[in-house]
Amino acid sequence: MADERLPGFRRLRPKHRALYVALTVGVVLGGLMLAYCATYVLDRSTATSRARSDKNAQKSVDREGSAFVATITPIDYEQDMPEAILILLDRPLTDNEQAALTALKGSAKAKVWTYLKSLGGRIVESTSAASLQDGHQLPAGSRAQPFNLNLNSDRSAGLTINGMTAVKDSCGEPAAKTVIDLPTAGSSTRPGLLWDLSGGQADKPQGPYILDAGEDQGQPYFRKNVVELGNGQSNMAFRVQPEVATQTCKWHIDASYTDTTGSHTQRIPSGTGTITTEAVPKQPIQYFGWVISQGWGCIGQMSQKGCTATKTLERLRPTAGPDPL
Repeated sequence: MADERLPGFRRLRPKHRALYVALTVGVVLGGLMLAYCATYVLDRSTATSRARSDKNAQKSVDREGSAFVATITPIDYEQDMPEAILILLDRPLTDNEQAALTALKGSAKAKVWTYLKSLGGRIVESTSAASLQDGHQLPAGSRAQPFNLNLNSDRSAGLTINGMTAVKDSCGEPAAKTVIDLPTAGSSTRPGLLWDLSGGQADKPQGPYILDAGEDQGQPYFRKNVVELGNGQSNMAFRVQPEVATQTCKWHIDASYTDTTGSHTQRIPSGTGTITTEAVPKQPIQYFGWVISQGWGCIGQMSQKGCTATKTLERLRPTAGPDPL
């Protein structure tokens, strides 16, 4: 076994064997030390270039995907019901559906919403006129279909969103056939960002404006604010309140941001996605309105069963129903 690893070892005298072993161990240790030193010198000499290469590779991977992720979610009206709402449907209610609706009290908005949501209803909020800076005024009768906008980035490098612009993709006449109006004594603005999308496709959107209470209320949001994302920053959440008047609009947001590579723009929603904000038709086929202390009023092509306040509603909303034939 010794001759296999140390050739001629068995033929040596004892004192020569010790010397042989010592020399062999010295050679082995010297080789190991030399290899270690060579590796150490190589590592030190290439450390800068490797670190630079790794950093560039990390940056490249970091920039492969979107700079940030924008998630749009609807308002949870079961938990957050506004003061005054309208509910839109794409078709008239049947007699049985009308009976089920008028059996409910319009003041119990949550119950009415639960029923009409199951039929495909969408909520449009009635809002009070916000006091906006730069002399901008919302058109009379503007309505909103708010949503939640959440911005998040998992990039290791930071980025700064310093502007958002609403862009109308198309606008047209409201498509809803039925309107259910659940007013209260008043309505109010709620915290978030407001965009004025009133008018047609050629009319430039205005905003976003700050709706939060305070000295900055009504001012353009990005006049004094930016959104910092990436580099471990927490996500940013907004309640967006887009307002339209007479036309339903499909639109998107162009978000301007800067990072270490310069200035860029990212679309929200991504790709060719759009956001739809519905206007309330002036003369729907069916119009149901809750008159406080009187009950339901019904204008249009439906029966008057369960509609005890139609005459009052006709005085309040004489053009709520369809055009006469």
